[in-house]
Amino acid sequence: MVVQERMVRWHYALKSPKRKQWCTPLSLLVVILCICDFTIGKVRSSELTAIPIPRHQSLALARNPLAKIVNGQPAQARQFPWQASIRAALGRSVTVCGGSLIDAQWVLTAAHCANDYTVFQIGFGSIHLNMARLTMSTVSKFVHPEFDPWKLTNDVALIRLPSPVPYSQEIYPIQLPINLSPWDPYVGRQVTVSGFGRTSDAIQSISTVLKFERMRVISNAECMTVYGASIIRNTTMCAVGWERPNQNVCQGDSGGPMVMQHEDHGWVQIGIVSFVSSRGCSTGDPSGYIRTVNYLSWIAKTTGLRNFASIVS
Repeated sequence: MVVQERMVRWHYALKSPKRKQWCTPLSLLVVILCICDFTIGKVRSSELTAIPIPRHQSLALARNPLAKIVNGQPAQARQFPWQASIRAALGRSVTVCGGSLIDAQWVLTAAHCANDYTVFQIGFGSIHLNMARLTMSTVSKFVHPEFDPWKLTNDVALIRLPSPVPYSQEIYPIQLPINLSPWDPYVGRQVTVSGFGRTSDAIQSISTVLKFERMRVISNAECMTVYGASIIRNTTMCAVGWERPNQNVCQGDSGGPMVMQHEDHGWVQIGIVSFVSSRGCSTGDPSGYIRTVNYLSWIAKTTGLRNFASIVS
């Protein structure tokens, strides 16, 4: 997702003039980081070209939300067994997002990854995008009822799998922060984000290898100086690169997990990838995440699960 100060509409046109796809901003301030990535069975991401459209064009909801790890490190096998790749389809148009397995039959992701799509193909168990150990298809999605695509508030969704996934060393759920303080801002903590998104502002295609990056959580007050109070709320958190300012998420990582290694509870998902700055993924501007702890009640109510297998007890 991209936050920007002016109206810009991007038209991602296929090299073949017969096929076109559109990615558009959500508002004057916030747009979705998009790559019109795939058309099923016909077009590959390498066949896309980005073309800026004049600012007088009207705004419309983006069809291909994506956000990738810039300057990240390749993940090792079994390092992130909760990582899910999501191919979301509407007709023949397909986009790619990230997600996290939180229970044997539930995947957590961003609302903008699910809101406009009808069919989802979920991959698990591999650091290679096209070599998932387990793939499931489903049409069962639950977008937060108060999701606002203009301000990106409540940017959270759940996808229900048709059957439970078998746990293994390659496929295992991430814990949710049920025992962590809902008021902890995590400021200064080291966190990790992972995904199959773009690795550079200059590269239009997503990565086929899972990558990760360590980030540092900053205060919402600091983040507001970049994006303003209408975007940064108490349900949002922001982060910058841990070692270098140009470490960040980018197109293709949307919906993926931000995790933290807790001294008492191990790895816990505290955030969901949501947006980055319109100035680019590697400018040093903070990226935005949805605070998972604020949505535990909604997750429990939506899934109907009283005791999550993935939640710290």
